Amino acid sequence: MVIKEEISSGLYRIGIVGLRVIRQIKRDKRSIVIIIVNPIIMMILLGYALAGTLSGINLGVVELGSGPIQEGVLEHLESSDTFSLLHVASESDANRLITERQLDGAVVLGENEIRLLLDGTNYQVASTITAQVAAGMQGGIVQILRSLPNTAGQPQLPSLSTYYVYGYDLEVKDFAGPAMLGISVFFFTFMTTAISFLRERLQGTLEKVMTSPLTKVELVAGYIVGFMIVAAFQSITVFIILVLGFKVPMQGSLPAALTVIMLIGAGSLSFGAFLSNFARSEFQVMQYTPLVITPQIVLSGVFLPLQSTPEWLRPVAYIFPLTYSNDALRLILLKGATLGDVLFPDIFALVLFFVLTFTLAVRMLQREVG
Repeated sequence: MVIKEEISSGLYRIGIVGLRVIRQIKRDKRSIVIIIVNPIIMMILLGYALAGTLSGINLGVVELGSGPIQEGVLEHLESSDTFSLLHVASESDANRLITERQLDGAVVLGENEIRLLLDGTNYQVASTITAQVAAGMQGGIVQILRSLPNTAGQPQLPSLSTYYVYGYDLEVKDFAGPAMLGISVFFFTFMTTAISFLRERLQGTLEKVMTSPLTKVELVAGYIVGFMIVAAFQSITVFIILVLGFKVPMQGSLPAALTVIMLIGAGSLSFGAFLSNFARSEFQVMQYTPLVITPQIVLSGVFLPLQSTPEWLRPVAYIFPLTYSNDALRLILLKGATLGDVLFPDIFALVLFFVLTFTLAVRMLQREVG
């Protein structure tokens, strides 16, 4: 009997605490809006982004030979909405255009061989090109089989070979690894900065600090410098795990990769300082985080190439800083690019994002303290 009473009273107290939490949330209209809007936005983005199919792949075509198989491949590629075809004079020109990132791949239609030139660092685009060319060859073979009774002798079928301009047939982890490096830095630094600035504001520390000769710019810059040290340790840890633990290729230089990582970290810090002005509790910061991180993961080409994003959503992807950090880190780690190779638009976009968010953070701090 005593045990039942203790259990009943315990459940009652638990219910009281739960009701108190619900009442607190009900009083906070901003939290209610975030709770409702957050999953709606995320599910809409996920639904449209993941339902998209690859399109806009720039594919070069080099016609060195003709025949039913070659014609079947060309007709299949021309009828597909996946590719934007560019006829190229020679295989060396196609190779050069892939190196210059003007083409995602190329098909060389020879007399006895169909040769694929692929960028191995983009596994999904490479596999799509391979599958579509194979389907075109199959269509050409069907046409040959239909005409066999009226054909003297059996024609020789061209072989299919693959040459990787960059790397080799990489796995999903190799494609997503460099992007995950930028995501981890962005996520952790954003969370840390937003919560820290919020605590400073709630505890009244900002007002006290602003009575000193310290300016608003110096205050925000000081926070960024301090948290950049933390971000550097996090970046090195993730980098070591990716390269040594998961064997993600490291073709470029470590200083170039760290430069990109520090830029995305700095932008994340200033963005966290800016966004903290719109939160009134740590709970709201946690609710803001999916709105900041999830759209970037879905739309910035982390796991799926940008070509798989619906065309009407692609312009949104070019607003996100992770789109540029992902591109730069993939070029450096997987293709051996230098900082000069990723200077525009990637480095330029990351610097611009930092300058804009830093300026906004300082302006919002002036308004808050003033």
